[in-house]
Formats: sequence, structure tokens, C-alpha cells
Amino acid sequence: MTANNNCFFCNTKCTVDEIPSLSYTERYCCSYCGDYLLDPQDSKRLSGQTDNRFKIACVLNERRLKKLGGIALNNKTDMKDKVLGLPRISVDDILNAFPSKASDFLNRTLLNLSRLPTRPFEIIRLDMSGDYLHLFTPSKDAGYTFLRELAEQGFIRFNEVAGGPQWNVFSLTTKFWEIIETLQKTEVGNKRAFVAMWFDESMDAYYKNGIKKAIEDAGYIPLRIDLQDFNEKICDEIIAEIKRTKFMIADFSGMRSGVFFEAGFAKGLGREVIFTVREDDINGLKEHFDTRQYNHIVYDSAEDLRKKLYNRICATIV
Repeated sequence: MTANNNCFFCNTKCTVDEIPSLSYTERYCCSYCGDYLLDPQDSKRLSGQTDNRFKIACVLNERRLKKLGGIALNNKTDMKDKVLGLPRISVDDILNAFPSKASDFLNRTLLNLSRLPTRPFEIIRLDMSGDYLHLFTPSKDAGYTFLRELAEQGFIRFNEVAGGPQWNVFSLTTKFWEIIETLQKTEVGNKRAFVAMWFDESMDAYYKNGIKKAIEDAGYIPLRIDLQDFNEKICDEIIAEIKRTKFMIADFSGMRSGVFFEAGFAKGLGREVIFTVREDDINGLKEHFDTRQYNHIVYDSAEDLRKKLYNRICATIV
């Protein structure tokens, strides 16, 4: 049954279909969050989590602007297992895709704004009752503040009228488009995935049949520093390669100190880091407060690692 209702995440008016054959899962079609399925269990779990619902709305809106298609929100990610034609992506993976650093907020906001006009310098008019989601801000007031900051930095130019600037009407400057050109090259053209892990022969099968295969199946190029030829010092080469990479896989099996350093360096650069650990080593992470708060992929075989890592890459590296 189709009804007019509000989006579960952004509260915008939208259409909602109740699907009895899927335990009364609801299918939403929202002008911001796009097309998504939400089952009753997730709806109940998230009903009181205002901040998480806002974060999910921002990520879903970003996916819509990128034209990535709808999703079926689930308790686990499985891109190949589709529901009504929509791939399953876990709520946790969507939440993990929300920007975590100031540079991420800025860059992804600029990319969102670049997708709004049909021509580079045309006037953009935002409806701040909902368009604040483009800016990853939790309210229209916060959105106005962010827009004024973007204007001060020279990225946008407000439209001037007799009474002064219109705070929600602006054009994108030459400086903006210069930055976007660089960001788009990184977003679209960079296919390098840096792998930080224990270089022990006990991990060879996990790398070859798990990590490497998952990265390649997802359309990226794995880079493990011990398998490269170079003339510089290895620590200098590691730093240089992390700077060039799009995202990192950090495997903490064996609890190697180098992996902790490299993951921290990548996070500091604003790179996406996917944390993995062998099931036998999970207890060792309890002693490391600096990584235990992150959502680790825990695996018990190379095939288990390949499937879980492939799904995580497809869900979060966009």
C-alpha cells in the first residue's frame, strides 16, 4: 500500500510503500535520501537516535547526488544479495561513511555542491528546509553558517539584491571549480588501495585470497609495500604511497606497531581506513584504545575475509 508520509531519516514528505511479503518492510522514495528499504527492526532501533538518523540522511543524500541508486538497509552488507533489486548495505556501514574530519566535511560538501548546477557558473538557490543535508550540517542555521564560511574562503559568491546578500542564493567561483577538478581526480581516477599488515608467511593466504582478491573484485588496485620495487628508504616510501592512495586496509592480526602507525597517518590525512583482524587476534585489540572504537571486520578464513571486505569496500568507498 502506497501512502504519503515522511522520510524516516530526514523527515521530508515522501511516498512510502509497505511490503507485507517482507515482514512489512517499508520502501521509501525521498527527494533527499532516495530509494531505500527499511525493515521494522532497524526502524525500531533507530527511532530514538536523532543524530544517527541525521548522519544516515546525509550519506543517503550524497549517494543520491552521485546517482549510485537505492539500497536495502540491513544488519549486514552483501552487495550481491539484492532485495527488490536493491543491494543490502548495513546501517553501521552507512554510519561509518559519514565524514569524520573537517577536511572530509569541506571536500565532500564542495563535491555535493558541484553536482547541483547544470552549468558551472549558474545561480544556485537552496531550499534550506532540507538542502542543508548537502552541507552535512544538522540544521538550516548551521547550513547558513557553513555557507558564509565558504563565501569567506572564496568558494561561493552570494547573490546581491537591494537589501543585501541572499544567504541561500549563490554562484560557484573559479576557485571552487579549480578545487573540484583536483577532488574529482582523486575521487574518480584514484584506484590505489594501500594495505598495511603483518608481513609473515602465516598471512600470505589471507592477503592473496582475501584482501587482494576483495580489492580487485571491487575495482581497485592493491598496494603492499613489501611487494614493490623502490630505491628510497622504506619508511619514506610508505608515507609517499599512503599520500597517493584512495583508501587503506589496515589488518591488525599479529598486532604489528607499524600497522597502527600507518593507519593513524592515513586517518590524519583524511583517508578512509578499513580495519580488519583475524578472529584469533581480536582479544589483543582490547589493549589498544586507539583502534578498538572502530568497526573491525573480524574473519576466520581467507574466503570470509574476501566476502566481508569486498562488501565493506563497495558500501563505503564511493
